[in-house]
Amino acid sequence: MNLAPEPNVLAFFLLYQKDLMQFLTYKVKCAETAADLTQETYLRIAQHQKLDSIENMRAYLFRIANNLAIDHLRSRSRQFQQDAEIMTDDLVCPKPEPDTVLADTQQLAFLEQAIYDLPEKCRTVFLMCRVEGKSYAEVSDALGISTRTVESHIRNALIHLQKKCEF
Repeated sequence: MNLAPEPNVLAFFLLYQKDLMQFLTYKVKCAETAADLTQETYLRIAQHQKLDSIENMRAYLFRIANNLAIDHLRSRSRQFQQDAEIMTDDLVCPKPEPDTVLADTQQLAFLEQAIYDLPEKCRTVFLMCRVEGKSYAEVSDALGISTRTVESHIRNALIHLQKKCEF
């Protein structure tokens, strides 16, 4: 691809360079970015193969510049959204709200009391199964009771807790 422009393209571009710069500065609100986009506009027009087919060269230059400005603004908008999401994630506290902590603490205390209110054997079976994670067979062997009795204690404990902890 030949990057060397025809002499009249360079002269034509230089004729409108200041206007392009002002136009782009207005569009993107940044003189440095406008300067970069103005240079990009020149590169685009210099790479064009058939400049003879362009009826209004000034309008063509400004169309290229406008398209580059739109692309830049879209890119900047996407970047801004990504940065905002990152900042929002950084600002959000991962800890629960104080009222949630209080409510959860109260529920836990109520549940502990409800478990404590179970008959001793039923409470022991329930804690071994549900807190320690032991199987019915392991609890049966450890306490010297049948697995049917373990099942019965668990069922009774769950019924008791359901009645006590309807929240």
